[in-house]
Amino acid sequence: MSEDGKFFILGVGAQKAGTTWLASQLEKTSFFSNAGIKEFHIFNKLLIKSNSKKNPHKSIQKAKINRHIKRRCKQGHELLISPRVAMRLSPSAYFDFFDYLYLRQPDVSHVGDITPAYSTLSRKTLSSIRDGLMAKNFQPKVIFLMRDPVERSWSQLRMNNRFKVERKNTITTPEQEFKALKNFHKSRSCVQRTRYDIISKKLESAFEPNQIFYGFYETLFSQVEINRLTKFLECPAITPEFGKVVHASPKTNVKLEGLTELLQEIRAFYAPTYTWARDRFGAAVPEAWGD
Repeated sequence: MSEDGKFFILGVGAQKAGTTWLASQLEKTSFFSNAGIKEFHIFNKLLIKSNSKKNPHKSIQKAKINRHIKRRCKQGHELLISPRVAMRLSPSAYFDFFDYLYLRQPDVSHVGDITPAYSTLSRKTLSSIRDGLMAKNFQPKVIFLMRDPVERSWSQLRMNNRFKVERKNTITTPEQEFKALKNFHKSRSCVQRTRYDIISKKLESAFEPNQIFYGFYETLFSQVEINRLTKFLECPAITPEFGKVVHASPKTNVKLEGLTELLQEIRAFYAPTYTWARDRFGAAVPEAWGD
């Protein structure tokens, strides 16, 4: 039985659907704490490998750990394992960390981890997260935000290209981006994050319906929607900065021949997701998603 007022916000995506903005608004409140870390990236980057039904965390992937140690040495750091690496080695440390985060701050009722990559997790892993939270008497509050599949796919590619500029000083031209989009929308990375119909089945196999909040990027930035979210979270009212833009990846102004046709092709590729959304949410699906 969960304790009253002990909540865990688990943001599972979707990537490029407003999760960073939402996290920034929650971080301004006094009732929420994530230790200043939006994305923990624990369960999508575990440094352990299951080879035993009785002890799924028995076998450690030594190669990954060695790479981490070498990287730390090259960077001149001490050979100390960071909290997140420790969590990836032993997920129980993750739940201990958030339990401590909750207990040490009397005003905090909600703690959480908003990592969009968690939308790619398996049913088994999601169930293990649920079990870990319940063992610490947390009430899970799962948030899954969705964005028009076409727009989300393209935005993810633009983000990837932005990272290339920031990390490698490699600039992608609009023409190169257009060419890449033809294949990117069908890539495993993109499909895993865009097939909301598949993601929802995994979420609902691990969590109860009343533990999951489905929202839309296109309608997120309104007080009405935020009020709906705070009701779900069982938290105090939030007055967000709706004009604040976080990690935007602007579209090019260059007119590209064939772009309209390509976007229609992407829409057709994700037809099952559009159909699922309309069957599931009806009139709540934003107009921007099209007919």
